[in-house]
Amino acid sequence: MAEEKLFEGQIKKYFHSVGIYPAGYPTDRMNAPMVGWYTKIWGGGFQKSGIPDIICCVNGVMLAVEVKASNGRPSELQKLNISRINKSGGVAVFLYPEGFEQFKELLKGVINCGIHIPALIALKSANTSTKCVTYTG
Repeated sequence: MAEEKLFEGQIKKYFHSVGIYPAGYPTDRMNAPMVGWYTKIWGGGFQKSGIPDIICCVNGVMLAVEVKASNGRPSELQKLNISRINKSGGVAVFLYPEGFEQFKELLKGVINCGIHIPALIALKSANTSTKCVTYTG
């Protein structure tokens, strides 16, 4: 468990370096321009089991990361949820320390991708009503 927590800290540090910040992070403390948002999911009695550890939105793409230590094994429920996120059009991964550099390359691709953004913005604008509001605050 300690190895997983240390690795999770490395992931979060990398997120900050490329502009992906946690929910509620102060704007004046952001060192890189914001390109994404994330939250840490805490397991326990009030949370569904099998939800990935980190849920992100990066450049309009839903990204879920299940953090694993080198010797960690995903549960069947984790496999099911990761699969369903990917089938739904998000990007979901089991991330081991050995795959961190490859993950960084995947993340760079998501950050640099701009093709889907205009279509997504148009869709959000076209599909709003008093019962379905896209808050842009």
